[in-house]
Amino acid sequence: MDEATRRLLEVTEKPIFPPLYDGVKLPSGEDAFEAALAAARQGADPATLFWEDREDRVELAIVLQPDQALAEALPVLHVGMIGIGDALGAIVPPQVAVMFGWPDRVEVNGGLVGGLRLAAPEGCALDAVPDWLVLGLTILVKRELIGGDEPGMDPTRTVLHEEGCGELTVPDILEAFSRHFLLWVSRFAEEGLRPVAAHWLERGSGYKESVALSYAGEQHAGIFTGLDDSGGMLLQTETVEALPLSAVLAGPSWVL
Repeated sequence: MDEATRRLLEVTEKPIFPPLYDGVKLPSGEDAFEAALAAARQGADPATLFWEDREDRVELAIVLQPDQALAEALPVLHVGMIGIGDALGAIVPPQVAVMFGWPDRVEVNGGLVGGLRLAAPEGCALDAVPDWLVLGLTILVKRELIGGDEPGMDPTRTVLHEEGCGELTVPDILEAFSRHFLLWVSRFAEEGLRPVAAHWLERGSGYKESVALSYAGEQHAGIFTGLDDSGGMLLQTETVEALPLSAVLAGPSWVL
């Protein structure tokens, strides 16, 4: 490959984000979420988007500036899940099922393929408006570049290229996510949680079924009946138990 062709490929493989975003490309191995956190603490502009330049997985983080109290802003995590759900839904084959595991997991054909995470300023009260939020996204694309078990050995985990999405690239996903996330952030700001919750539940794994999960160090079980006014999970047992979304600030529930 000559130098001109190589440069052309580099240009065409770089994701194109909506103009609102200030994209920051990071070398492979430099943590996008930690980079976004450091930038947010130093007063980075909202909509600064950090992404790692790698082929095996999507690693992206966005600095946000909410204008409501932290408790009301937490469902931006669900907005991010809808963003990646709609993005993948638009570019993967129709037989590929993209689902959400509450509170922060992304599943494809029943296997964990990634998830989201959310961070706020340390010590920020739920009734206070945070100076910033950082939303992170991880999606596994290729197993051969990340190591691990052979395909099919662990049915609870998967990668996109093993689920009929072998043509997808990281730039494809980054571009699609940035567009769909922007659309839903705008709708969340204008219309509140109701349309977000309704759309999230369309892909909600276990919705209206009996579920069991470990959350915030405790075991919970019941019928998953919906989301509360803050994006928490409603579980029907003898009574209705609400699992608060705020526990996601302590770290993601998923491990890849």
